[in-house]
Amino acid sequence: MTTALVLAGHGSHISPNTASIVWGVVDELRALGIADEVTAAFWKEVPAFSRVLDTLVADDITIIPLFTARGYFTQTVIPVEMALDDALTLRDRRTLRYTRTLGEHSHLAQIVRGRVEQALTQFDLLHDNTAVALIGHGTKRSPESRAATEAQAAMMRDSGVVAETVAVYLDDDPDIPQLYRMTAAPHVIAVPYFLASGSHALLDVPKQLGLPDGQTAGYIHGRNVYYTPPVGESDTLRDLALDLARGAGVSLYPPRSGSAWDGFPAAGQDELIDIVVNSGSIEFGQLTLTPSRVHITGDTEDTIALTTPASLRAWVREEPFRPLPTSRDLPGGWHVEIGAPEMLHAVVETVYPGAVADWAAHRHGKLHVNSLADVAARQTGMFRDLDSLSEQTKLDLVATVCGQCVRQPTWYHGMLSVIPCPEPCNFWMSKARKQQ
Repeated sequence: MTTALVLAGHGSHISPNTASIVWGVVDELRALGIADEVTAAFWKEVPAFSRVLDTLVADDITIIPLFTARGYFTQTVIPVEMALDDALTLRDRRTLRYTRTLGEHSHLAQIVRGRVEQALTQFDLLHDNTAVALIGHGTKRSPESRAATEAQAAMMRDSGVVAETVAVYLDDDPDIPQLYRMTAAPHVIAVPYFLASGSHALLDVPKQLGLPDGQTAGYIHGRNVYYTPPVGESDTLRDLALDLARGAGVSLYPPRSGSAWDGFPAAGQDELIDIVVNSGSIEFGQLTLTPSRVHITGDTEDTIALTTPASLRAWVREEPFRPLPTSRDLPGGWHVEIGAPEMLHAVVETVYPGAVADWAAHRHGKLHVNSLADVAARQTGMFRDLDSLSEQTKLDLVATVCGQCVRQPTWYHGMLSVIPCPEPCNFWMSKARKQQ
């Protein structure tokens, strides 16, 4: 039996932070060697929930939803996109385990309390004249999504750490501005119950609080407001993920001291290595692969050597942020020296997550392709009616979005391509939604 861990997050088209915190945990888990394969999957980024299982060769796969609440995405979207039956799914000679959410871990209460106590100390606040506003996302599509925030607020209230505690929501009632009517204390500590400093925590929540752009403290409606980091930004996130995995029944290897270049999803790995070694050099998207080095095609020798997946990911995806990592604007000026053959695949997988698996499946005629109609049919939210787009609109979007991508839209043209795209991605779907 071989094992794999998949950390499932939301992702973003606006900020790299939402995904980067998930990838950071992936890097840590890979270096520990506790599973044969470790990767991430996202709703808005790649690898997508719907495709990530195809990148893995393991027969025992554990999916860990790094969401702070049990709600719409964890109860509906992920199970639908991954075709999960429940906490345990047996399919195609594989065991798929689906854990509890991060928000259901008992340690989250300690993190919330730690945020509050740190703010009390930092700003020299008195307990009896301070209120806490715990800010969740919420959604009217799933009443359960607010339950975790309410539970955390109740525990904070029962602890007596501060005079008042309320729960408010970005996308539900009571909304964030109502906290000023719901509390009376002159000082308010606002704790975002989010995983990371993504667009919601950095932009949307501060705006609704009334904070000036880029500020984490302000005098608003006659109150001193102090805005803390999200609860998911914690050094213990890796250990929480491991606890959730073990709670689902998976047997993990004893931790060791390894490399973050280890433990990548292995579908297509051997084939890519063999071709590079035997040919001496190939191009993959905008990359040139040789047995000793990977670099941007056309770059000179005078480039910066990157030595970790995190530094490579930051260079090509985060500075500036590229929500579609396969877009044809890959930043150059870097190279990675290959210390072991497996690193060839790991570098490509870091730059183009999931692409090697589809490339290899396509070479053997085993690529599973889903049309726009197929993808729209499985949707439960705002994308479910996208197949009603006119053919001209679809064609225009294929030209403007797919035309700027190293993957080619096999799902639309049905034509052979070097790096196929088996179904419309969330980036394409979001652009299509705007056209509607």
